[in-house]
Amino acid sequence: MTTATRAKLRSKAGLVEDLIESEVDYRKVEDAVLDLANALPAGTEDYEAKQLFVFLTELRRAIDDGGDVQLAAMRMGDVARRLERLLAHAALESPDEAVRFTLANLEPLTVTELSKLLGVSTKTVGAWRAGKPVKQRVERVKLVAQLVSYLRYGMTATGVKLWFENPADLLKGKSPLELLDADVNSAWEPLVAYARGGRGQLAT
Repeated sequence: MTTATRAKLRSKAGLVEDLIESEVDYRKVEDAVLDLANALPAGTEDYEAKQLFVFLTELRRAIDDGGDVQLAAMRMGDVARRLERLLAHAALESPDEAVRFTLANLEPLTVTELSKLLGVSTKTVGAWRAGKPVKQRVERVKLVAQLVSYLRYGMTATGVKLWFENPADLLKGKSPLELLDADVNSAWEPLVAYARGGRGQLAT
């Protein structure tokens, strides 16, 4: 799936979410869901698309029978947001997209701080900022981007840097950077779980 396709799908998922959060117009919601489902690679066979249709049916029944329209709308909104997040994370599977995402979200950090985080030289960070393709530390770049995507909503760029540097009880007293430096492949599972948990307790 190309970057442009992912961006278009995220926009369509966002539209469903926006329509659900405003005063619900069933016809507009239905049209937006159909448009999104038809644009997905798996079409109406996509798991999240199927969930949207299930809740679309609930919404229709709630409207017709005087049921809980807001509950049905909320469930649809949850699916649309989940789909949007999945598409966003899929985009980070491209190392070039991943490094652009990381550099954009951690812009306040110095080149030296970024080079430490990404495991490359300051010269390489400069080249990536200039748009050069990512040809080294590919897995690390992708993992760092995924982690930043989980952390950026609740932390500043400096907070994200500290999250990577500080030892954590849940990582057996090691810091995320230590795990990255030791073995990127084995660091994926514990670091993603730690970041998704939104927990930043430091080891004492």
